[in-house]
Amino acid sequence: MPTIKRTVHRPWQVQRKPQEGRQHSNTKFYLSPQWRKLRAMKLELQPLCEECLRNDKHTTAKVADHITPINRGGAPLDIENLQSLCNRCHNIKSAQERTR
Repeated sequence: MPTIKRTVHRPWQVQRKPQEGRQHSNTKFYLSPQWRKLRAMKLELQPLCEECLRNDKHTTAKVADHITPINRGGAPLDIENLQSLCNRCHNIKSAQERTR
């Protein structure tokens, strides 16, 4: 039989929003209209994953990724610093960047 999850109000604990504390340092930038327009333009110009194309695969791109990350000096709104990637390739690239 399924159980119903009950929320308990604890007045001594600070109330937080669901995503508070887990935001990326560039969250404000990625929510900006300038970024959203540039991302849409990049994915329209190159709808296939560029990494998969190098390996002779045809996968739909879902992410406009900065080639040189913003945190490492990459230009945030330069279309030349963007590449279209599928989720898998983006996750692999991001994991490799974290270990550097």
